[in-house]
Amino acid sequence: MLEIVTRALILGVHVLGGGVWIGAMAFSVFVLHPRAERFFAGSSTFEDLLFTVVHGARWKVVAGIVGIVASGVALALAGSGSGLGPGVGPVWTAIVAAKVALLVCSLALFFYVSWVLWPRRVFASPAELPGLRRRFRVVGVVMIACNTINMGLGILAHSLRAAG
Repeated sequence: MLEIVTRALILGVHVLGGGVWIGAMAFSVFVLHPRAERFFAGSSTFEDLLFTVVHGARWKVVAGIVGIVASGVALALAGSGSGLGPGVGPVWTAIVAAKVALLVCSLALFFYVSWVLWPRRVFASPAELPGLRRRFRVVGVVMIACNTINMGLGILAHSLRAAG
């Protein structure tokens, strides 16, 4: 019974963490930024709002990602036959490898946004801002796609494990 509860808690951390990451990014890219940009059209107040909203969030996101990664490693070990649960073979392993690749892509993009694009945006001239905003949107959409596909693959991997 304890093993089932432990696995359920780890799975909950993993799924909720991923869902929060996807949801927060989707809200930011598709709701907050476009609406705030329209509301503050032509004003530097838009940038001030964004800086206020995201200030201090970087390390909270990093902590959330650490939780997702740690719980994902625990789930992968459980699914690989390491003593915590039965493995399901090469298809499951390939899915987990694809999940890792998508996570690495998302992490690289997160670090690019956090430590390259944000500083550029903070010091950008008004003429540079439209291009930076477009780049943020593209990177955000790619991150949302990576994380959403990653979640879908996780559901598939879990289904294979349950069926195997």
